[in-house]
Amino acid sequence: MQFGLDFYTLNRSFQFFYGHSLIYLVLAAYFVIRRIKYSEKSNRTSNTYLITRICNMLIVQSVAIGLFSSLNVLIYDVEIDVTSSGWVDRLFLILTLSILFLNSVFPYYLFIVMRKQLHSIGTFQGMLNRTAFVLVSFFCLVFSAFVLKLMIYSAEALETPFCRDFYRVVICLSLAQFLCFLLTIKDVHVFVSELLHGVFLSRRAARVGVILFVYVPTFIWPVTVIFNLPIFFISLVAFVFVVHMVSQSRAVSRDFLTGMNNRNELYRYLSRLFEREEDLTSALNLIFIDINKFKSINDTYGHTQGDKALICLADCLRKSAFSKDCFLSRYAGDEFIVVIKENPENTVSKFIDSLNRNIQKANTTNTDPYRLSIAIGSVSYSEEFDTVEKFIEAADRRMYDKKAESEKISRQLI
Repeated sequence: MQFGLDFYTLNRSFQFFYGHSLIYLVLAAYFVIRRIKYSEKSNRTSNTYLITRICNMLIVQSVAIGLFSSLNVLIYDVEIDVTSSGWVDRLFLILTLSILFLNSVFPYYLFIVMRKQLHSIGTFQGMLNRTAFVLVSFFCLVFSAFVLKLMIYSAEALETPFCRDFYRVVICLSLAQFLCFLLTIKDVHVFVSELLHGVFLSRRAARVGVILFVYVPTFIWPVTVIFNLPIFFISLVAFVFVVHMVSQSRAVSRDFLTGMNNRNELYRYLSRLFEREEDLTSALNLIFIDINKFKSINDTYGHTQGDKALICLADCLRKSAFSKDCFLSRYAGDEFIVVIKENPENTVSKFIDSLNRNIQKANTTNTDPYRLSIAIGSVSYSEEFDTVEKFIEAADRRMYDKKAESEKISRQLI
């Protein structure tokens, strides 16, 4: 008895999606995913866990879709008669159900991975995770029973009332997986927003990116389940590729010790501001910060303590930073630069006061054998600063003037 007439007729309507073009696309996606996995082996970024886990699932999906597409080419181009080739018919059915199953389970897999990435919550930790696991496990059992019934009783089982009811249950349970997407949207939204913000895309471009990688796949997913189309697979491959590229870019633009923007990223950020006249106003401020007697800390207590001082200052800078229009970077050695666009609520003096408070708090709570202190110099933009270099040099001079003045006062007190 044959299996495939109903499935064959259903999928014939979508042979356009499973022809030669998709084979080439899936092959390209497979090698891209494998290359990303290989590159991530040498990385230790915060996104490595997410990238590698999603890549594992995408590799399985790419193999299933590739085999399914190849079989379609054999059927439609080589014109294999599925009505007389039982093994082709059976393989066609298995691959169809496999792709449907993977599309249904992937939302839960993404939910677990995102929870682990953003909140460090394990698969069985918390009521929400355990409930999702029970739902998905129930779906897998029902789906497996449905597949076994088809394999045992052949295509004739599709015509029985029991199997038709069973099929409706499978569809309802797969739609229940949509809940995993709804539960994941918030975390994915936060993740993608922070990711795109890290590469300094415009706000409009960042919003478009969030829509493309968060909300479009969410609404497309039911269509991919019902019609067995690989749209969701393709969008996820694009998502992983973007995450990987941005992670690579951020690894190059980040200071390895403090995790802050490095000097190259600072120049790129300021260069973009200098290209837009509307940003070049007196509200644009540059703050130059230097650790006092940093060489003495290294020479007296060792470079490990020096590194701790740098990390401590970086943490204080992050705690003092405003939620927007505040760019933090490590310029060189013990020198840090902060770029602030002032507004009535967020001012340079407010930032400096907050930074000093956070440093004082760190000094009282730390057990380090020294007290961290800093010298600060700030300048507002004016037309005399026609280059990025002149803008930075002005803040640097102001900082050293302040440091010299402070040291002079200290000597007089002694």
